[in-house]
Amino acid sequence: HQRWSVKTGADAGAANLVTQLPVAGTIAGMVGLAVPAVLPPDARSPGAEETVWELNATLTGYKHESDGDYHLVIADGQGNTMIAEIPDPAALAPGSFFAPQITAARQAFDNQFGLQLAAAAQSAAAPQFAAAAMVPALILASESVTVRGLGFFDFAHGQDGVAPNAIELHPVISIEFHGPATAAPLPQA
Repeated sequence: HQRWSVKTGADAGAANLVTQLPVAGTIAGMVGLAVPAVLPPDARSPGAEETVWELNATLTGYKHESDGDYHLVIADGQGNTMIAEIPDPAALAPGSFFAPQITAARQAFDNQFGLQLAAAAQSAAAPQFAAAAMVPALILASESVTVRGLGFFDFAHGQDGVAPNAIELHPVISIEFHGPATAAPLPQA
């Protein structure tokens, strides 16, 4: 739970983002951002973390993590990946400015993939751990999505889909599903 108030939009700086219009971005642009010299434990770093981003991407995988977050791997047509996380609304830091949006994003994801998550959790859990209901392995997907979320620099620690600079959308405050992803065109030689 490092930087949990920032990850869940409960830090003081998140108040400034509530009415901010989303900035259209790309995964390639996001993974190219410089990591700030300082990542304050309870505050946002200037720039990307002070921005609500909107990305059109392909959801390539997801899982339910032990901290309750839905971990999403999103990708672009050039092979760049990054993480987007939808926190568990019941585990948000107190005072999250985005609790209603996070709850709605979580519900939208459950409506789209909840049955797959539940089935994977049930098959992955040993009987003595059935109550855990977490999915340890990534479930592969290929879904075109539009994701809105707050910029967040995490620390790389072997996460599935982590960007080279560990930039994420955390928390995700909106996700729209547009159907199966189409194959990206190959670059011309």
